[in-house]
Amino acid sequence: MSGCGSCSACGIGDKAREYKNDFGESAVRCPVCEREVTFDKLPENRKVKCAYCETVIEVIPLLLN
Repeated sequence: MSGCGSCSACGIGDKAREYKNDFGESAVRCPVCEREVTFDKLPENRKVKCAYCETVIEVIPLLLN
């Protein structure tokens, strides 16, 4: 993953909506591998990284859904 942004394979620009999972954790579903990515606190840049496929996901915060 070069991150050049010339195609969708690098995961640049992927967005997902935040939700609360069954354990009450903040989470998003990775748009590439469809695995759940959880986080304690949303970073200021609103981006989290999938631990499985390393896609950078821009989180649409729960309050904006």
